[in-house]
Amino acid sequence: MTNRKIEALQDAAAQKAKKSAERVEKALERMIKQGQIISFKSVAQSANVSTAYLYKQEDLRNRIETLRDQQKQKPKSKQPPIASDNSKSVVISTFREENKKLRAEIDGLRRINEGLAGRVYHLQGADDLAQRLKAENAELKQQFQECRQQVQQFTAVPVENSKVALLEKKRAGRSNISDQVKQQLEFLGIQSNSTLTKTIKAFSEETVLDAIEALKEAISDGGVDKPGGWLKTAIEQGWKPNGKIQIKSELDLFTEWYPKAKLHKLVQASQTTKDGIMIYSNDEKWIPFSEMLSQYPLETL
Repeated sequence: MTNRKIEALQDAAAQKAKKSAERVEKALERMIKQGQIISFKSVAQSANVSTAYLYKQEDLRNRIETLRDQQKQKPKSKQPPIASDNSKSVVISTFREENKKLRAEIDGLRRINEGLAGRVYHLQGADDLAQRLKAENAELKQQFQECRQQVQQFTAVPVENSKVALLEKKRAGRSNISDQVKQQLEFLGIQSNSTLTKTIKAFSEETVLDAIEALKEAISDGGVDKPGGWLKTAIEQGWKPNGKIQIKSELDLFTEWYPKAKLHKLVQASQTTKDGIMIYSNDEKWIPFSEMLSQYPLETL
């Protein structure tokens, strides 16, 4: 009976020693794979055995000493440390902060882009105004040259031929577009090309003004795509207004008010939009005609 107990104890000790050896082998394989420093202490902690056990096992002791010496001879490899949960949280938090900053920068750039788009739109409007003013300036220069020539003609014509010179002046006056027609064209935003100018000069001012009033009616009904071409046809065919226009009083008021306002240097240009008549003031702002009229009534100009 005593022998059996001894054998059982010996078997248990052998199994324990076998499991300890297996743990040590697995610990060594894991440490080599992960590049950990191999020593009796580190192996004992990783395999959950005592250092005394490792020293007593000759095979394990020799292997640990060999691996330890090999590590000392090899240059240290620069392996990045395994990230812990705490370090991962720090990285995630850093990325989130950078993401917030990038989003803020994107929002700022978007606002800058919107501001630049508005600036481009404003510059386009200013460019259109500059072109119109340039055209008006060229026309005024031409009128000035014509007036200058007429003055020279009058000074050169003898008294007995003054009647002939007066008739020639009247003919020359009829060859130009009247100020009233020009104001109406400017109000409607129609750029007078050579074809339209030739048509206007070929007919009486009354016919042209009737055609313009007919055009205003058509615009108020929303049936005009090309006002310049429409007006040319209306002049040639002698179209007259039907009296249906609803904003005639406002247009007539604008026609009377605008030249006086321009004379007092209150305005630079005007245009018709879907929201009504807009005035470009000397402050370089587009202001509704009704607002300008309230600030500068007709009777004060």
